[in-house]
Amino acid sequence: MSKITVENYPQATVACFDATRGELPRRKLDPETNNRFLEKLAAAGAEAVLIAASTGHGHLRTVEELNDWFLSTRDAAIESVTKMALLRPEDGVAANSGLAQTLAKSGFDVGFVRPGNDLLPDATDRQIADNMLPAIKAVADVGLAVGVYSIPDVSGLPLRPDAVAMILDECQAVVAIKVTESNYEQSTKKFLSDTRLNALKIVQGWDPFLAKALKDDPVRCGVTSGPMSFAIIQYLHILKKAKDNDWEEVELAQHAVTRLFESMQDDPAKFADLQRAKYIMGLGHPISGQIDETQIERVFEALEKVERVEDRSRLAASLNLMGAGPYAERLNELAESHSSN
Repeated sequence: MSKITVENYPQATVACFDATRGELPRRKLDPETNNRFLEKLAAAGAEAVLIAASTGHGHLRTVEELNDWFLSTRDAAIESVTKMALLRPEDGVAANSGLAQTLAKSGFDVGFVRPGNDLLPDATDRQIADNMLPAIKAVADVGLAVGVYSIPDVSGLPLRPDAVAMILDECQAVVAIKVTESNYEQSTKKFLSDTRLNALKIVQGWDPFLAKALKDDPVRCGVTSGPMSFAIIQYLHILKKAKDNDWEEVELAQHAVTRLFESMQDDPAKFADLQRAKYIMGLGHPISGQIDETQIERVFEALEKVERVEDRSRLAASLNLMGAGPYAERLNELAESHSSN
């Protein structure tokens, strides 16, 4: 059985970038750099990491690439960190059964499943639940806790409370719902309000809504954050202030992250392209694309315009977590601006 239950589910999880190397048309995972990144996150204070989330373009990886990615994390010295993974129904029963076995032997604690991107646009809640259940049961069968995940930017269809209730009827291993949707009232709020789901952790995944979710229900709500990959120090500050019920500071600090989030967001209804932050950190280009200088400068312009110097310093230090990226010197100057003011 998994050591993770609803009661001890981590309050905050980093949706991790995947370090990459090589050239187009397809770059490869850089396992050594990737594990150094995981170790840096752990040293900074991350209590949990999610592997193969959309932040790292994990949804574009083949089954074989995902398997290698999961296996490679065994070499990271992050024994105190909860490890989570994401599986995709469209990969099929056999593939997900094999990946679940890999998760079990690689020290993972939780396996998330989202709706498959092979569903028809008019799929019913019953069809969505049935689409997800084979992968969910594969995770549960190897003794891991299960999370369900709504991310329509990727899957094409959102997950709704009725579908989750149907899943719960057939699998008791589900401990959390992760919600990455651009409308809080139509997603997170509905999961929080549905009494059938009272026993589950509700994990906010669209970062600008983090403060709202924590304030609505600081006990039941948690966060799984893509921006936490590039803003770990700022997020730990936000979470501490939320625990202290200092909501004014939470809002102000979150606003600074949101400025960077928006600088990587080409469409306000779509999740930001955090691969730009990944490149700035020295973790490589996207597996099937290229980051250009205009995109980079847009991020730096937003960072330099962050109003509060403390926020700017924490964000710059987080972006310089690896200490060896192509903009390390520039970030170091911004991080040190706090001490000179």
